[in-house]
Amino acid sequence: MSEQDTFAIVTGANRGIGLAVVERLAADGYRIAACVRSRSQALDSLVAAGNGRHAVFTINLADEEQIKAAAREILGWADRPAALVNCAAIATGGLFAMTRMQDLRDLYQVNLFGPLLLAQYVAKKMLRAKAGSIVNIASTAGLLADAGTLGYGGTKASLIHASRVMATELGAFGIRVNVIAPSVVETDMAGLMDEAARRKLDDRSALPGAIQAGDVADLVSFLVSPRSAKVSGQVLRIDRGMPF
Repeated sequence: MSEQDTFAIVTGANRGIGLAVVERLAADGYRIAACVRSRSQALDSLVAAGNGRHAVFTINLADEEQIKAAAREILGWADRPAALVNCAAIATGGLFAMTRMQDLRDLYQVNLFGPLLLAQYVAKKMLRAKAGSIVNIASTAGLLADAGTLGYGGTKASLIHASRVMATELGAFGIRVNVIAPSVVETDMAGLMDEAARRKLDDRSALPGAIQAGDVADLVSFLVSPRSAKVSGQVLRIDRGMPF
């Protein structure tokens, strides 16, 4: 890969899946625009080790004006992004009858509207280059209809549909859009999940062992690379073999 076309933009880069993606893509040779709401020591150490190849940008996906401002800054640095990986998300659970509409609005802003707005800005740059790969991190919660997942699962279901539409519309311009839908990944967010719900997912899974953030990062590495040049509009599950 040339220095010119190896910029990757990663949101939610300070921990969990996002940090694992940053680490993997940096190892693959990409220059990383790491987008965070707040910085972490692990991310700062990785950026420092990159000797100027990587940069950290503050972006609040709950605020559209801040997204616009951050996008201008990010794309001023990464003028020709080869990849965008949307990892940032928030999670809350609760039964339908108990769900506050404001909580839903907050979830949709961060998990759906924010990533789509950022993708609009990035896609404009990719359109000029007639190349690029966008990977949106969703969840099996967006494919199932489990109790308590109205909000989080709804945002991920919407992200899945939006990604497939994006793939249809942007494919003619050489831009690929794919979705990774993991089951529970061993991150801080997983610690918020009800234990009974986790056991239910374990019972559905054909394969043993926990899903790690690095498992998702490995698939991201494939999807943003030329190795997946003919892959677009796909929803790839990392779910230990759930039968659905």
